[in-house]
Amino acid sequence: MSSQDTVTVLIEIHAKCGQEQEARDALLRAIQTSDKPGLVGSTEYADLGDRGTFYAIQVWENARAFHAHMEDAARAGMSQAIQVLREQPKIALLSHLSQPA
Repeated sequence: MSSQDTVTVLIEIHAKCGQEQEARDALLRAIQTSDKPGLVGSTEYADLGDRGTFYAIQVWENARAFHAHMEDAARAGMSQAIQVLREQPKIALLSHLSQPA
């Protein structure tokens, strides 16, 4: 795996009012319990300025591995986790500015 092949993924979720703890727990459970071939690492954060906003920053071996994971997650149904969110998670695939787009 070349570091040029890796992609960084930013996931942002917003909990429904009153369901902040449930959203936090669902995010951590989803990351810790599912099989993620190609996931190099994941770090999760809470937004100190917005109690109901959480982020996960993940590094994947390549974009293909991330997309395969998302297809598997969609097939498995993420309805339980999404029920505590105000909106669908925001997902951004990132590359270093020094890498070609």
